[in-house]
Amino acid sequence: MLGGAAFTTPAPAEVQSNARVEHYDVRGATAAQLRTEMSARGPVGPGGGRFDGYTRWYVSWRYAFRSGNSQCAIDRVTTDVKVTTTLPRWADEARADGALRDQWRRYLAALTQHEDGHAQNGLGAARDIDAAIARLPAESNCDAMSARANAAGQAILRQYNQRDLDYDRDTGHGRSQGAVFP
Repeated sequence: MLGGAAFTTPAPAEVQSNARVEHYDVRGATAAQLRTEMSARGPVGPGGGRFDGYTRWYVSWRYAFRSGNSQCAIDRVTTDVKVTTTLPRWADEARADGALRDQWRRYLAALTQHEDGHAQNGLGAARDIDAAIARLPAESNCDAMSARANAAGQAILRQYNQRDLDYDRDTGHGRSQGAVFP
C-alpha cells in the first residue's frame, strides 16, 4: 500500500505499431522465369533459406514503476512492435500476357494474406506482453519487478515465435492458402 491506498493494476496502453512493406524486383515473361527470379532473389530467412515472401517482427517494451511501503509495482507499460514484410514485385509485368498477370495477382494476394498472418502474430505478441506486464502483482523491490516483467515478455515472445513456426508448418509456408507460383 502507498499512502493508504492499495496498488491498482494499470490499464494496458495501446500497443504502438509500425508496419512497412519492402519489395524485391523480379523480371520475366514466363512463369518459369519469375519462379527462377524469386528463388534467386527472395528474402533470406532463419537458417539461410530463401522464401518468396518473409515477415519479421520485433517487439520491445518499457515500463515505469511506482514504489512505496516496501513494494514496487508497474505504473505504466509502453509496448512497440515493428513489422517488416518483404514481397516480390514484378518489375516488367505490363509486358506479359493477361493470363500470366492474372495468375501472378492471385498468387501475390495469397502470399500477402499468408504474410499478414505472421504480422498478426507479432501484433498479438505485443498486445499480450503489454497486458501481462500491466497486470503483474507488486514485488518487494523494483529489481524483482523488472526481472518478472522481462521474464513475462520473453515467455510470450517464445510462444509467438513458436506460433509462427506452427503457422508455416500448418500452411506449408502459405501453399494451402494459395501462395503457390507457378
